[in-house]
Amino acid sequence: MNSYMKRIIWCLISCVIITGTTDITGITGFDLSRSGNKAYAQTLEELQEIAFNNRDIVKKYLNEIKISKERVKEIKGSFLPGLDMAYTLNQLNHNAVTGEKNQNDTFRTAISWNAFSGFSDYYRLKSAEIMTRYSTEMVESTRQNICLNVALRFLEVYTALESLKVAENEVKLYNDRLRQIELKFRVGVLKKSDVLKVKVERDNALQTERRVRALVDTSLNQLALESGKSLDQPLQSSKIDFSLFHELPEKGDYKALELLLVKNRSDLNALKHTLESSKMGVKASKSDLYPRADISLSYASHTRDDFFMKSMENSDDEIRGQATISMNLFDGMQKYSRINQAHLETRSIMHDIKELENSLKTALKNTLIEAEVAFDNLAVAGTGTKEAQENLRVTDLGFEQGIGTSSDVLDAIYNLSRARFNEINAHTQVFANDFQLKRLIESF
Repeated sequence: MNSYMKRIIWCLISCVIITGTTDITGITGFDLSRSGNKAYAQTLEELQEIAFNNRDIVKKYLNEIKISKERVKEIKGSFLPGLDMAYTLNQLNHNAVTGEKNQNDTFRTAISWNAFSGFSDYYRLKSAEIMTRYSTEMVESTRQNICLNVALRFLEVYTALESLKVAENEVKLYNDRLRQIELKFRVGVLKKSDVLKVKVERDNALQTERRVRALVDTSLNQLALESGKSLDQPLQSSKIDFSLFHELPEKGDYKALELLLVKNRSDLNALKHTLESSKMGVKASKSDLYPRADISLSYASHTRDDFFMKSMENSDDEIRGQATISMNLFDGMQKYSRINQAHLETRSIMHDIKELENSLKTALKNTLIEAEVAFDNLAVAGTGTKEAQENLRVTDLGFEQGIGTSSDVLDAIYNLSRARFNEINAHTQVFANDFQLKRLIESF
């Protein structure tokens, strides 16, 4: 969030905000009703959906889900019997002393099935199924990250547009003051320095307007990039719906949000699935302590004096059924080491879960503190804007009556500019914190 907020704050600082209203929309004069056809205006939710469908990082994780499902299919195959076939041609340089001819072949087919292996296949299957849910959670976590980034870029565009309108109004206000002062200069009431002071401020406002106008374009490009749109089809500010910023979000309660955070966070749930899968891995590793039972049925045909296809009547056939029980008694303590490793991996994941949960809860508390400050600042800034506006009005009256100087007017303008900046900054921070809260509890 810091990089986004720095850009937003820079945008606001760069504008010396001069207008005559306390309403945020009125401050900028940005009238959404004239921002193009509402029926075709894109909302934040639509841009987030476009980003989710277009971003390659999402496609990557969707592909991971497919890989996880294929692994499940692979493991399920171990529950089925295996079928093998082999055909061997032998060419010797002379007949063997055992009576084997120099040309002979062997055909063999076998069906084998593992009847028991200490439940390792079962636990491996459960682990693979759990990891499929892990991949699904990672897709949702990625979607939430994309939604947050798009929302912050969306807010950045809105702030740039607000600042642009403010800068345009500022230039207009300086031009109005300049005309008044030039008129008084011509009649000898004011000095040339009074005119030059206002011109300097007007020229600075013109430069600010150009910078903010460029910032609007770059912000739109960044929003298009974050949304996965092609630069060949740039976004147009007139076709974006910013109406969500007209109503302030509700303040959040920590206890209620904490419950949603623990329940909804995909990365936290993904780690919990990993823990569950790891526990299945512990049980699977213990399968080495159990015996293994295998069943097989085979058929073999060996020709005595020629190739199989030429002399089928001279072949020896064998059908063999086998049941084998095997167990490792000692392997240098390797299986016990594997079991210990599985236990240690499980503990590591538990520590990761605790760390992430504490980190998220702390982030939630801090974001709520920042949100409370932003709401308070917005209320104070609104009052400060009214007071600064009244101060400018009184100063203008005194200047017109000859009891004030141009410096007094410029000071009043500066105070009003600072008050307006505080108001817009607080308004921006309120929504930036709200977007962060939505990301924390995954409510995008």
